[in-house]
Amino acid sequence: MSKEADIWVLRLHTHSGKVQEYRCSTEGQARQFALVLSVPAEQPSQPSA
Repeated sequence: MSKEADIWVLRLHTHSGKVQEYRCSTEGQARQFALVLSVPAEQPSQPSA
């Protein structure tokens, strides 16, 4: 997370090696967004046989 020209920038590296960039107007928004994105997604459960 960094501040560039009065915009907070969040850069995330994906498993495929790509970089996703998100821009937020306030540091609070950027921190909250980073927190939400840092939580791993739940894996869908497999139906039991």
